[in-house]
Amino acid sequence: MSQFRRDWLSVVDAKKSLLCVGIDPSEPGQRSAQSIPEGVDKVEWTLKIIDQVAPYSAAIKPNRNYYKDISRSDMQHITARIRQHGMLSIDDTKLADIGDTNAAALYHAAAEGYDSITYAPFPGNTIGTADEARRQKIGLIQLVLMSNPEFQVMKNAQVNGQNFYEFLADQAVTADVDGVVIGAPSKGNHIGLEELDRLAKKLTSQVILVPGIGAQGGEVGPILQRFGKRTMVNVGRAIIYSPDPAAEAKRYRDLIQAELAQF
Repeated sequence: MSQFRRDWLSVVDAKKSLLCVGIDPSEPGQRSAQSIPEGVDKVEWTLKIIDQVAPYSAAIKPNRNYYKDISRSDMQHITARIRQHGMLSIDDTKLADIGDTNAAALYHAAAEGYDSITYAPFPGNTIGTADEARRQKIGLIQLVLMSNPEFQVMKNAQVNGQNFYEFLADQAVTADVDGVVIGAPSKGNHIGLEELDRLAKKLTSQVILVPGIGAQGGEVGPILQRFGKRTMVNVGRAIIYSPDPAAEAKRYRDLIQAELAQF
């Protein structure tokens, strides 16, 4: 078992939580709703969120695309605070390039203090990227089944005689990546129990990062039933932009634990 997978299970046991809080600090005017307040420092705002949700969370996932304006030292301050609270950090970059470019991204993520980074495997270089991540001593979490409506076309595409999402899962297993991303199923998206069953047969050791809970209305129960404590349940804007992030993090932590107890 890889270091990242061991660390995740250890943190889950220590924190009694499967909650991962995703942080995307939209600047005022960047989008129509849910932004950090005017005049508030982005790094300080992030650190405050981390402190508030830490008692109830096992991981923090900053969306690196919202932090392109900050320095390495600022990001190191953020990851150090995450570590200080006994949580894991995920650089949510969704890296999708080749060769030296991927190596550079992995190098900088590791230098910034991250435990892992998200990776989009569409260039077809999962094995090489996973090898490089191990060399850089950083975990790799690969996209496999996304819940956005556009991915339905990709999901059903045939690669080597199988559905694309199953091909990606096989690649993840062959490359021995640390984790994969599987969107939460819901009545409003295209992910069903059949896909989850097929993935559960393939992905027997990976951490399962699950977005789509919270504001997007996804159901975590079917994921927990199949993957148990390997499930990393991401909730973002529903927590970080709520009037009381700590209370909302606790609420989600408790909901997830109650669901887990059923299986």
